[in-house]
Amino acid sequence: MILAPVLLPVLLGSVIGYIALCWRPQLVERDIIPASKHEKKQKHVLFVTAHPDDECMFFTPTLVSMVRRRDVAVSLLCLSKGDQDGHGETRKKELVRAAVSFGMTPDSVIIVDDQNLPDDPKKAWNVALVAKTIEAVVAAGDVDTVFTFDRQGVSGHPNHIAAYMGVKHMALTSQRFKFRPINVYALESVGVIRKYCSIIDTVFSLSVLLSSKESLVFVSDVAAYSIGVQAMAMHESQMVWFRKLYLAFSRYMFINTYSKIN
Repeated sequence: MILAPVLLPVLLGSVIGYIALCWRPQLVERDIIPASKHEKKQKHVLFVTAHPDDECMFFTPTLVSMVRRRDVAVSLLCLSKGDQDGHGETRKKELVRAAVSFGMTPDSVIIVDDQNLPDDPKKAWNVALVAKTIEAVVAAGDVDTVFTFDRQGVSGHPNHIAAYMGVKHMALTSQRFKFRPINVYALESVGVIRKYCSIIDTVFSLSVLLSSKESLVFVSDVAAYSIGVQAMAMHESQMVWFRKLYLAFSRYMFINTYSKIN
């Protein structure tokens, strides 16, 4: 009862905010593509993840938003094939099927199969190797914007954090991007309570927009959320009971907030 005066306004504000953003996403949309002297008809956005299923579990709101845009080509770079349990080849196929569920094409998915980048939380990835791997994809695809994890990796997984470190290292040190800039965004990690409070986190997520003019917010409407769930279903080898709970309660299925790295 004591918490009611605090919880009720947060709950009401989050529900109203979520509905408003689903109805009018342009309220929080910001330009994510850097200005260029040579304007392209279609911009290229790259998502950098560590394992197959990261794209569904953490980036669904952003991924669906980008795929829906006709002026944007979307690609996915997964830095490992998810072979920790010996199902790497299966998970590679699942990832492609998941990407197709999002509306991507199979050839827009790049899966790195390198023994130096294993799916293993106990083995550190070399940041320079990760940066070099990402840079090759960014250069070949003439990428304009990159989305990846932040320094906490959402779940604290070392491979997620290595993806962030590699992207940051690439963006800040590569001579290539001094003359041809790209925008790089890191997905905000939140505490465990916010992480599993679904759309109730909307009020707190919107505060990100006040912290920086370069921050971003993406919200899944019902259709986008359904696409994310259907895409996650393609990862059959990973659909254990707790991931089903994750799909129902994780704010990352409904809301993504980003800070700009570079």
